[in-house]
Amino acid sequence: MVTTRKKRVAMTEKLKKDVFMACVVRVSREILPYGSFKAVGETHKIHPRTVANLWYSTLKQIPGYQPNTPLDPVSLLANVPETAFTTKFENSGRNPKHDRDMLLQEIKNIDPTARRTIRSLAGAVGIPVMTIWRMKQSKKLKVHTMALKPKLNDDHRLNRLFHCIAKIDKNTINSVAEMTFKSMHNEIHIDEKWFFLVRDGLRCIVTQDEPPPKAISVSHKSHITKVMFLSALARPRFNHTTRQEFDGLIGIYPVGEIDMYVRASHGHQPGDLKWCNVNMDRDLYRDMLFNFVLPDVKKKMPIDNNIILQQDGAKAHLPDDDPLFAAKVTELFGDPTAVKLYTQPAQSPDLNVNDLGFFNSLQSRYYQTAPKDALELIEMVEETYKNYPAKKLNRIWLTLQSVMNQVINQRGDNDYTIPHMKKKVLERQNQLPLSLNVTAEASTYPLDILVD
Repeated sequence: MVTTRKKRVAMTEKLKKDVFMACVVRVSREILPYGSFKAVGETHKIHPRTVANLWYSTLKQIPGYQPNTPLDPVSLLANVPETAFTTKFENSGRNPKHDRDMLLQEIKNIDPTARRTIRSLAGAVGIPVMTIWRMKQSKKLKVHTMALKPKLNDDHRLNRLFHCIAKIDKNTINSVAEMTFKSMHNEIHIDEKWFFLVRDGLRCIVTQDEPPPKAISVSHKSHITKVMFLSALARPRFNHTTRQEFDGLIGIYPVGEIDMYVRASHGHQPGDLKWCNVNMDRDLYRDMLFNFVLPDVKKKMPIDNNIILQQDGAKAHLPDDDPLFAAKVTELFGDPTAVKLYTQPAQSPDLNVNDLGFFNSLQSRYYQTAPKDALELIEMVEETYKNYPAKKLNRIWLTLQSVMNQVINQRGDNDYTIPHMKKKVLERQNQLPLSLNVTAEASTYPLDILVD
């Protein structure tokens, strides 16, 4: 006959208190009656010996207690220390073979390129892999991902610094309160992005007895179906003119054209529609601004003076003083200064909300829709863009201000880590600020001259 061993009950702090209280309640005539350990053990589903060990070990921790003396329930409950039931799992077990503090110091002296995996780090230190794994599980080690960042020269750093300082609200420079950034309600950030039909390394969750999904086949990794989009984003806010919330989504526009198949092939017939990508040049970029972006800005953007259309410095983009752009703005808005082009500093994708977080967030969302071809891809991206939460977009704009604080602290460099603000928590508490306070480092610059 095979007997199964009972699962050991974890003696938590609450369970220890309950067991001790159950024993105290059974005290009668200044003694604990015979059979109490067994009765309490059956009630809490633990062994009577465990109850006895807990009872005697707790009595020893009561100040002034002497063995074989009369028991007073009131005195026991009043004098039992709070630490009597504390469970310290980290102090249990045998002492580690390798001193953790010495290992941490030795790991710090190893080149980062030699500690990219647990196995490589264990080999560099000369200890077992499981030791490194246990240190990681105990939060003594953590994994850090090193992202590639654009290489900057002195001119890049200076332009980035001036750009961030210019975003400070000049009305708060000489005020008693702290300086803050502008609300950035008059800014629209535009940028292009390739969206791929699939990507390598997609993950999914399957059941234990379920076969893995069929692998996605492509002729070559460089031939994955993709579509370029031009995105335009503003900061969400309440529109006092329409008395409605403005979601900040100006529009997202595919770059290309729809054509028809001429011949039959696997997967399509003559006359079926297909998407053809087109190279973005200056003429096409100007045409998309004139026919899509500017009309949508006029239609959706709340009324604001001097709207700034921020773009990066790609060769296909227009110069800031493009005369045709000024003429089109005059035609639509009646004032050539109603919308102005502004080219962001070079090598600075972190100063555009599209590259900072919106594109990655949008891409992770549309991948869940599993499009089958380029036309479905366009449909899914546009639908995902349309349903993008305004609160989340507003948090990205606040993250941009946090990034500008870090750029000022680093004197224009991009070697920084974005600090966590707990924006979701502040949002639930209705304490999310409209603009962040400017770092104290900014006060070392002539702000009266630099702030526009």
